[in-house]
Amino acid sequence: MLFKKDFKKKSIIVLTILSCYFGYSQNAIEVYGIVQDKSEYPVPYANISFTNKYKGTMTNEDGAFLLEIFKSELNDSLEVSCMGYEPTKVKISDYLNQPDKIIRLKESIVELDEIKILSPIEYVTSALKNLKNTTVSKTHQLTLLYRRASSEEGKARFFVEHYMKILDRGPSVKDITSIEVLEARKSADYRFFKKKEFRHSVVPMTIRNPIRQHLPMKKIIWKKIGDTSYENEDVVIIQGIPPNGAHKFMSNSAPFKIYIGVDTFSIYRIENKSNNSLYVYKKNKDGKLYLAYHSRQWTSQEKISAELQGRLGKGVNKIQATYKHEVFVLDIETDRKRMRVRHNELAPTTDMADLKVPYKADFWANFVAPPDTNYFKGIKAELESNFGVPLETQFLHSNK
Repeated sequence: MLFKKDFKKKSIIVLTILSCYFGYSQNAIEVYGIVQDKSEYPVPYANISFTNKYKGTMTNEDGAFLLEIFKSELNDSLEVSCMGYEPTKVKISDYLNQPDKIIRLKESIVELDEIKILSPIEYVTSALKNLKNTTVSKTHQLTLLYRRASSEEGKARFFVEHYMKILDRGPSVKDITSIEVLEARKSADYRFFKKKEFRHSVVPMTIRNPIRQHLPMKKIIWKKIGDTSYENEDVVIIQGIPPNGAHKFMSNSAPFKIYIGVDTFSIYRIENKSNNSLYVYKKNKDGKLYLAYHSRQWTSQEKISAELQGRLGKGVNKIQATYKHEVFVLDIETDRKRMRVRHNELAPTTDMADLKVPYKADFWANFVAPPDTNYFKGIKAELESNFGVPLETQFLHSNK
């Protein structure tokens, strides 16, 4: 039985929570925009951060960004930096008054001092040795938005999205420590070829990162293939080509690129051809780098039954299956006292789509997420139009 005194106390608590929520929503402002170069092409993976504050986001592959600010922050400035461009700054109130909501970046011109030039393997060796100094290498908590989409023969078949946390010690260590999925949603599964991973997709994200592996340095063919810059530091682009059997996580002769700062030996970006993956790093408030964005895409020709081949009217018994992953790191916590990750024991051994997480429509309706890229917009639209079922209905019935 709930007595009046207890009811009064609980009512005060509820009213306090609601007043805080509505106060927050009234003071919060969503800031959307596009980052472009002078030719009006979108600039992907640009870092958007507040001046003198640890807060911000990153543009998606279409150059779009979305972040939430408070009215008290209108006089602050946004700093925008990206590989190959000069850093720029814009006052938030001035930006919001712009009619086009576009931030334009100027390309940087790099002319490396020949005295600084080292051999390609020296750059890579120095960068790997300095990982503990240049990156967040102590245990830290990352809050992620993980998206994965599946298509067959170019048509959308499945979509799954996780809001989650992990514990990590940075790229100087191979594996992550803990995984917790806080919120999830997935579409109906229309796939013919149901590829199942034997672990959450965040695990291969880490172990297939070239700098998290023990690279066979002397076996790989290293070559400097370009110059660029990041936040006023000259950057060299080093390509590595692994020979046959060089490493179990590397496709033979599939090149990968590492973007290395000339002065600090910081690794700002990695591109791996073997699984079409990208890793983009950004600095925390202490100037240490951590993973901010990741994407990868797997495509394969998969066998189908004779019955399905006839039903699809195909001349061959194979279909093209594609899995695309996209990960945004939304927040980082380095204070161990404030880290809260309840490890899900099934996550390291279960496909992310098979983890049982209740769907909460209210959470996703109020979640301020990075904008969907055109690719994921297309996936969601196709899942509705191709099968005639609203995506919200699919979410409600597929996440029970």
